[in-house]
Amino acid sequence: MAKAKEKPITRAGITRRRNAAKRRRLRFRTPLGRLDADGASSAQNNNRRLLWLAIEWGLEPAPKVGPAPSAELCDYCRKHGINVDWMLDGDLKGLKRTIDERRGHQRAERALWRGMSSSRLSTS
Repeated sequence: MAKAKEKPITRAGITRRRNAAKRRRLRFRTPLGRLDADGASSAQNNNRRLLWLAIEWGLEPAPKVGPAPSAELCDYCRKHGINVDWMLDGDLKGLKRTIDERRGHQRAERALWRGMSSSRLSTS
């Protein structure tokens, strides 16, 4: 069998590879770049995060996440107060905001149930 003829490495090819390596290194410098490189914003991971949250909070199952957020998914997040940064990118600050917001709503509901006014609630 004849060996396939290899193309000679050109100056443009070397530059292209070097520039791709630079872009890859720059992407890893930022937290969102590292999350993206690790696949945190893939549809599979988004579905996994929403399934975990639905089980944890006792919510109805979320609609499936495709390559782009659908209108049903946006309505689901808005209805349940889910931070979109966390859902799409895996940003933990977004998860903290979601949980803090939910705790605030639960505290207000408990106060209303007990007959307290919302002005007497503390924020911490």
